Amino acid sequence: MFKFDAQAKNLRSLSYARAMRPLGLLLEMRDLKTFDLKIDNREFRLMCGYQKPPCSTPVELRYSVEEIESLERENLINRNDPRRKVDFLSLTGVLRGLGGYVDKKNGHLIRISNNDSNLATGSVKLEYESSDGHLKGETFSLSSIYDICVRMYRERGKTTSPATPFLDSRR
Repeated sequence: MFKFDAQAKNLRSLSYARAMRPLGLLLEMRDLKTFDLKIDNREFRLMCGYQKPPCSTPVELRYSVEEIESLERENLINRNDPRRKVDFLSLTGVLRGLGGYVDKKNGHLIRISNNDSNLATGSVKLEYESSDGHLKGETFSLSSIYDICVRMYRERGKTTSPATPFLDSRR
């Protein structure tokens, strides 16, 4: 079972790729197109909108680590359909791919947003703390996110998944 120290100040033990999947599914189920996701302590906070970015964000969503873990566990049953088409550019794919990018860098995810007026259409801004403690900000085009997702998909096929999605095998 997922264990998280109640005194911890961040989510360093969390696999971001696995946590981002249910968040993306929740956005897609609500037909939300604009998002600004921030992570602090034990909570995922999303400011969302129904129009394409940039737009106002009238919907605020909050999920605890425990809620995301529960959603991920519930959805494991539905993911074994071999006929299911993988869409790397869906919100689920984008969030999961960028979460995996941060995981691979052993970083701490701070923010993912597609609702910045300075972003090119279809781009997503990622902010994370690197393993050496530096704040990093990167902007990704849809084509670069697609490449990240394809690499992650191929690598995942070569390894076995941990029994618990939120245990980080690096620690």
